[in-house]
Amino acid sequence: MPHIPHSLIALAATLESRWEDYRAKGEVDLFVEFTLSLNGLTEQLNRRHLPGLVRACQELENTALTLFGDSSMHPIPHDQANAISRQLIIILTELRRHETPAIPTRRQTDDQAERENACQQLRQIVIVSRPNHPATKTLSEQLSFFGFTPRLVRWGETPGSDEPPLAILFIPELEGRAYPPSAIAAIMALRTEFPSSYFYCLSVPSNLQSIVLLQRAGADACVPLGDTVSDVLSRILDLAQTREQETHRVLIVEDSATAIAHVRRSLSQHGIDSRAINDPRLLLEAAAEYKPDAILMDMHMPFCSGVEVTSALRQVPEYHSLPVIYLSSESDIAQQVEALRLGGDQFLTKPTNPIILAAVVKTKIQRYREMLHSTRHDSLTGLLNHATAKDQIERMMHDATPDGRLVVAMIDIDRFKSINDHFGHPVGDQVIRSLSWLLRGRLRNTDLIGRYGGEEFIVALPDTELERATVLLDQIRQDFSELPHAHALGSVRATFSCGIASLPYFITSSSIIQAADAALLQAKRSGRNCLLRAEPESGLSVTSVEMEQSAYRGLQFSPFAVIS
Repeated sequence: MPHIPHSLIALAATLESRWEDYRAKGEVDLFVEFTLSLNGLTEQLNRRHLPGLVRACQELENTALTLFGDSSMHPIPHDQANAISRQLIIILTELRRHETPAIPTRRQTDDQAERENACQQLRQIVIVSRPNHPATKTLSEQLSFFGFTPRLVRWGETPGSDEPPLAILFIPELEGRAYPPSAIAAIMALRTEFPSSYFYCLSVPSNLQSIVLLQRAGADACVPLGDTVSDVLSRILDLAQTREQETHRVLIVEDSATAIAHVRRSLSQHGIDSRAINDPRLLLEAAAEYKPDAILMDMHMPFCSGVEVTSALRQVPEYHSLPVIYLSSESDIAQQVEALRLGGDQFLTKPTNPIILAAVVKTKIQRYREMLHSTRHDSLTGLLNHATAKDQIERMMHDATPDGRLVVAMIDIDRFKSINDHFGHPVGDQVIRSLSWLLRGRLRNTDLIGRYGGEEFIVALPDTELERATVLLDQIRQDFSELPHAHALGSVRATFSCGIASLPYFITSSSIIQAADAALLQAKRSGRNCLLRAEPESGLSVTSVEMEQSAYRGLQFSPFAVIS
């Protein structure tokens, strides 16, 4: 489990303080503040993908919500308050157990720190199964290669570790059948012991009853019967490499200063950033500058109605799918339906419950971001697609300072057609996914990784010296050549070739990509499974126009650890 940042520890301390205030005074307003703090902590844990702690907070939140808003129930009975205290202690203890340690005093560059942090993949994975299960050996080998530490535990045993594992995988005794009561009990016991770990139940039959029972026991994900080891590995790697979600951004369009203050306070308590305008005529300019994930719109404003504003907003292609949530005292159902028909996504009646408001906003934003993700990312690997990768490299080049550092690499899997022809497209897909996982595991969150097309990838490393990038990418090349890719009759290995270009030699996005591609082509011609760097023979900077006019003439290629 990753370390808990100090900001979350501070939220937990606020939550504890508000609960103590309520227990001392028993006032309903203090209980409301406690519930809002709990909801905010749950959201922050969810953003950091800590499912066990999220589950514990949600259970406590559900208990609190049954007592929310009814003053006649407060102060709550002593035994009920003690039960909440016990739940809260479990959550706080687990959070503080993993508080981020103090930063070492020795100096270190941001580049070095991020790379070392990105490469620390030694995370524990517990596999619960019967001895000598055929899937455990393959799964353990694959997990070890990607930097995890797998531990095999028999059903009914405990891992016996002070450090909670990142994930626990459960492989049933008899595949294709429902998990027996003894297995359900074992999962429940481990969930109590490791509330912050992610639980995967493998080989689950495709029936609702089996899935519901496992979820009740504490499973976070039920992997269907028939999924391969690579599918399971993909889920684990996605969990380990998932980036913290960006803060939700909401633009409020409301002419009442009082209403704006109330809504912004409600959103802030749930970790949602917001900006407000009181004149709808400023909407397009504000949206272009702030780039919101959703808009909260009043229905009735002096200059024009919220429906008119939304209808106009939908005329701009960039905002076709941007969620618009109406906030209004309008009670006419026909008016509400018309507002939704003309471009709105949700209608909330004032005054709004702050928890309901935050839940609706988060849900709409999550679906909006998922839609954007699907249009910008490759479905097989989850990496940026061709168009998005090129756009972002162009932005990197535009933002780079005259003495800035940026390295771009083109990578192509060697003899990939032969792999597809001999072993089939599923194995070829697995080779592509394995390389994408390796790149994601070894590079920083600030680095760009895209699938450029087919078996070709593009990588951009900002603020990175050419020598450091060369060493890093060549190490990835060597490691990839040693990675086995399973197929029906055994395993196959693959290699890749790589071409590199960098600032300041190439000063436009087109020229740097073309130069890296030219170096890649030369690496292929030089025998494959090697890395070459492109530099202009003149030593002067090259633009995209000059690259096109010279048809790549005037480039020189320097080898690095060429392996025949």
